[in-house]
Amino acid sequence: MKAYLALLLLIVTLTSSSAQASSWFTWPTVGESTLKWGWWQIYVAQLKTPTGKYVANDPNLALIIRYLRDIDKEDLLIATDKQWQHLGFSSLQRQQWLSQLAQQWPSVKPGDRLVFVKNATEGRFYQKGKPLGKPLSAALSNAFIGIWLSTDTAYPKLRLQLIGQ
Repeated sequence: MKAYLALLLLIVTLTSSSAQASSWFTWPTVGESTLKWGWWQIYVAQLKTPTGKYVANDPNLALIIRYLRDIDKEDLLIATDKQWQHLGFSSLQRQQWLSQLAQQWPSVKPGDRLVFVKNATEGRFYQKGKPLGKPLSAALSNAFIGIWLSTDTAYPKLRLQLIGQ
């Protein structure tokens, strides 16, 4: 009986996690912004939530990044590390997280989309509707989304556009 209940709990957990991950595309858009560096456009970011409104610390959101340039995986990791440095994360913590992301992220080309879907307990990257690697911890997920949504972000105008202000 215990084995049956454990199996049932596992199925329910996987189903609810999968259902949330697959439903992000029906969520309303909160905001959208384009990251520019000089005259180059790097990507268009879009934030979605189940309600279409941004509430700080709401765990359920999706960040869709559509790339407008070729960027290799190593450059994505370097840029992420710089943003985490800006946000004050320790070198040890950043290296642990970057190691995990290096196992999941691809290099990107113009038109490629990476989707990051986050809930209270984990986050996950998707590309072309398929998960990239394993779910990430809540701490890593919050640090990643903080690059765009933290009040201390290096891109405050982009943040305001993403959160609909």
